[in-house]
Amino acid sequence: MRSAIKSKWTVPIAIVILFAVLIFMVNSIQSRFIYSDRMVQLTTYYSQLESIISTRFTRYYKLLRSWSYHLEHEKSSGIEDFNSYISTEKRIWDVEQIYLFDEEGNYLDTEGNIGSIDENKDFINRLKTVGDKQVSHIIGTNGKRLDLFVLSVKPGKYEGVTYRAIGMGLDSYQMKSRLSVKRSDMAGSLNYLVDKSGNLIITSVKQSQEIENIVDYISENGEVLYDPIGKGFRAEIESRLTGVIVMELDEIAYYITFMPCGIDDSMLVCLTPANAVDKNISQVKMINNILLIVAFAIVLIVIMVIVRYLSVQEMLVVANSANETKTRFLANMSHDFRTPMNALAGYLNLMKENADDPDKVREYGEKAEYAHRNMLNMINCVLDLSKMEEGGDEVRYERFYLSDVLNRVGQEMGALADNKRLKLTIDRGKVKEDIFVGDDLKLEIILKNIIQNAVTYTENDGIINVDITPENEEDTERLMLRFEIKDNGIGMGSEFLEHIFEPFKREQRKNASKEQGTGLGLTVTKKMVESLGGTINVESKINEGSIFTVRLAFDIAPKTELDEIREIEEVLENGNMQDDSGDENTFEGMRFLAAEDNELNAEILTEILKMQGAALVDVAEDGEKAVEAFKEKGEGYYDMVLMDIQMPNMDGYQASMTIRAMKDEGRKDAGKIPIIAMSANAFKDDIEKTSESGMDAHIPKPIDLKLFENTVKALKVRGHESL
Repeated sequence: MRSAIKSKWTVPIAIVILFAVLIFMVNSIQSRFIYSDRMVQLTTYYSQLESIISTRFTRYYKLLRSWSYHLEHEKSSGIEDFNSYISTEKRIWDVEQIYLFDEEGNYLDTEGNIGSIDENKDFINRLKTVGDKQVSHIIGTNGKRLDLFVLSVKPGKYEGVTYRAIGMGLDSYQMKSRLSVKRSDMAGSLNYLVDKSGNLIITSVKQSQEIENIVDYISENGEVLYDPIGKGFRAEIESRLTGVIVMELDEIAYYITFMPCGIDDSMLVCLTPANAVDKNISQVKMINNILLIVAFAIVLIVIMVIVRYLSVQEMLVVANSANETKTRFLANMSHDFRTPMNALAGYLNLMKENADDPDKVREYGEKAEYAHRNMLNMINCVLDLSKMEEGGDEVRYERFYLSDVLNRVGQEMGALADNKRLKLTIDRGKVKEDIFVGDDLKLEIILKNIIQNAVTYTENDGIINVDITPENEEDTERLMLRFEIKDNGIGMGSEFLEHIFEPFKREQRKNASKEQGTGLGLTVTKKMVESLGGTINVESKINEGSIFTVRLAFDIAPKTELDEIREIEEVLENGNMQDDSGDENTFEGMRFLAAEDNELNAEILTEILKMQGAALVDVAEDGEKAVEAFKEKGEGYYDMVLMDIQMPNMDGYQASMTIRAMKDEGRKDAGKIPIIAMSANAFKDDIEKTSESGMDAHIPKPIDLKLFENTVKALKVRGHESL
């Protein structure tokens, strides 16, 4: 009995002792903790402010880049009158004025006023460097001081004036308000964004109180009270460090927070009055919070240990069940993988035995390809499920065409349906939009899995209908699509419907189809639907069929200039546009330079192009050799460059930019020759980067020959001029 009592009180006594020790330790480090907490608080808060500034600056320079593009391509960009267009943009983005600068700093604004900016020689010289970004100030025609954001661009002419840079003037109050702090304990903060020398770019203080070089002012007039880094304020600014220094300036103690900003090597310097911050810090609250957290952690650990001890037997049962499930899974996979593998082996032998009969070789090849797709689908199901369970399957947000997804689904699933004489129809007539933002690959897999399930469990000469309808057509930004897949197959019982999305589940019925999959397709499908924020439901009756309903919402993507190539491709596909090639093969007589570091991929690409009539395919092992090959050949020698992205020595982006740069060295075709990116990287950022590096189009690997042909044909019709 005494032993039991001692054991009962051991844990509570230990917890009390631990609390006492913690209280002693917290009291001993209290002063350090308070300062450290302030440093974290200030750095975290002003990091958010820096992010807001960087985002705002980035938006301004994107606008300037867009305006310069429309100015340069006023006719081809669809803008009939640039002046009218820019007037609308000014109202939308609350811009006071737009300026065009020549290389001497003289400007012409969109209202026809001319003048000259009062800036140093370095600022004027940087106007000649394409892509350079600068921030200054200018006095508008109404006498108001404006924040001036300037982007240097390619030389151009507008209304008889040769310009080298474009700028926007904003009311200084806009940036002052964004630099101002709304929190009560930091409301008196004086915030400055300065260049690498400490000169003022923008600030939150009134114009009459602005200090042109806050770093000089603080260094000359401030007294350091505490500097954890220890290098001195000016040295820490010049080294672009992040930190907080306590200084006394004009008899007021400040927490001076500084950190680098991503805009043109600038620094954010924030002076926060110490008394405003300190008065809201409660030592007791912080100590109590720490103790509560520690106490909770201890209690949680104890509970976890007890629960773990009590659940050992249950875990053993689960483990045994998992082993049994794994055994069943391996048995199913062994059977299901052997079926297409045996088919592949058989068709390959038949192809060898009938090598002199092209029709049979083609027939057996198509059947072997079907078996290959079947096996690949099972492998993908296993990999997709494993990836999702490990949390590694990220959702992509990219522009895609719904028609492309449905075409791919229809082509692949149509072949499966034809083998069983099934009628497969896909109808999206009620969906007017075609360009969305979302994960088209997951959408494709979802539809394929459900349709393949319908094909498997629908008898010969059956019907499978896929209807896509919108559910919220009034929303112009985001559309909810309902995908309804209906078949007249063998159906499912109500008891099995409760477990249909569980892995490895199959309904055992006498009249069930002999064709069975891995039992994972619908499990993967449900997880993918949920990862996209959608829902999936199923209705079914035995011997009548099943209806799967999937609801997914996608953002509606605005139409861009990149869609022009697609429109040309569609016209060419329908045969409604005549090009110079007539009825000849698109690749006939063309000379290609292909940059590809993978020997097998290079060999396949070369064979495909030559089979399609290409006159020449030169292969370079990396970007450097591709540039050398282009440089060595004369102007007009190559008709097109096919550029891989990930290569040693020099990647595809650098190689493309190097080729385009030869235009400035006198190589005329360097700016005109079409360059097509051919890469397995198909994310939105990758595609945007190919465009920024001077490439004309992006084709994902593995290569779709029809897409490749249409892209080449479209570029031949459209022509090219590098931006």
